[in-house]
Amino acid sequence: MSQFLRRITSLPIQSIRSFHSFDEVTPAKYISTRLKNGVGSRYVCQLQRLTIQVCKEFRTSFGTRDWIANDLIKFAREHPYVVVYVQPRRHRAPNLVGEYLAGDRQWIPLSNCDREKVNWWIHSLLTQKGDPQWRLLKQMHTDSPSVQGIWTPFTNKPIDRITRTYPDKDLTEMEYPQITATQQIQELFEQQKLNKTS
Repeated sequence: MSQFLRRITSLPIQSIRSFHSFDEVTPAKYISTRLKNGVGSRYVCQLQRLTIQVCKEFRTSFGTRDWIANDLIKFAREHPYVVVYVQPRRHRAPNLVGEYLAGDRQWIPLSNCDREKVNWWIHSLLTQKGDPQWRLLKQMHTDSPSVQGIWTPFTNKPIDRITRTYPDKDLTEMEYPQITATQQIQELFEQQKLNKTS
């Protein structure tokens, strides 16, 4: 153990940060969503209970007390599905505890945060699903992977489009014909006349 301490103390500060691999400590997982979070357009907020622990006198709670005095009632009216508790604690730093539908809890210290920062943290908890912070293994993940791979703008397009220089006049004329709406209506009218006469 003493060799390990001697080795760390001899390293400069920058090396100490890179000495420890955070991959070993931070849990990792694939990106995921709550697939049954409301059917259709009905959204179910995952945050169910918000506990604001604050001291009435302590200096570090000034921003939290300011938010409670000015924004708490407005927040409660806008988000009636979230139960808000204000818990006074004497001579302690303010905290924010969010409890979620799946049973997870998020704890955020609010020491010396001003009113805007407290508001930012509360809305951050409101838009999360309650999972702890994870290191993402990939930016995308699917439970049923496809053989054709990830979609790109060039998927199902001819391969010669990759080697062309853009903007390409041939492609523009082919994909976006320069015909006005009036000309299209006139052509339809002429076709209808031909169909009636034959």
